[in-house]
Amino acid sequence: MPRADVDLIVIGGGIHGAGVARDAARRGVSVSLFERSDFGSGTSSASSKLVHGGLRYLERLQLRLVRESLVERSTLMRIAGHLVRPLPFLAPIYDDAPRSRAWMDMGLWLYDILSTGHSLGRHRWLGPEAVHELEPGLSTRGLRGAFLFHDAQMNDARLCLETVLSAQHHGAQVRNYTPVEELVVDGGRVRGVRFGNGQELRARVVLNAAGPWVHRIGAQQQLAEPVEPRLSRGSHILTRPLPRGHALLLSLSLIHI
Repeated sequence: MPRADVDLIVIGGGIHGAGVARDAARRGVSVSLFERSDFGSGTSSASSKLVHGGLRYLERLQLRLVRESLVERSTLMRIAGHLVRPLPFLAPIYDDAPRSRAWMDMGLWLYDILSTGHSLGRHRWLGPEAVHELEPGLSTRGLRGAFLFHDAQMNDARLCLETVLSAQHHGAQVRNYTPVEELVVDGGRVRGVRFGNGQELRARVVLNAAGPWVHRIGAQQQLAEPVEPRLSRGSHILTRPLPRGHALLLSLSLIHI
């Protein structure tokens, strides 16, 4: 093997990079984590802040993914209970709903089964009067009722920061405001990074966890296996407070608030 200053270099101090650094450091791997700005300053502080089992993946029959997510939700609530809390959801069913009550009920029963051992409570059906009492801001026009179920919500930025601090506690070197200027490439393989006015650090493995900016790192360098990212985007709309404490699962085709 070529000379290596550390076992692992992680580029990107979001939750994915922080999580990898923490896990590796806890296993005795020497790690150096680089972040160009502040930890969690990108996507990891602009998420939906949900810790969920992926209810929508049931329609695609991705049962293993849903089960894994539900177990991970339980783990986060156990090890970071001060940052992750249960969040009740209401899923209203209207006359013109794209998914029927029976369809939603079947999906939620499957969700309950997959959460066995890690459940936050089984779902239940509420009539229109009970729904209006819980969330009077919801329109009652055509309202048949709603399903009540639970997932979880987190403080995403603080969870990311505490993961970085835990990685550091277990021996990882962590650097914020330290952008990677270029990769050290030898024979088409990445051997390390250059940062801070030409400083060089070599590693046995370099992991690019820069999220939406992953393609900017080493984009001009000749790599044997260049990165081809596939980006996804979510849109968040800020409004005045609408519900009284429940998350609302609404179809885009319905505006009943």
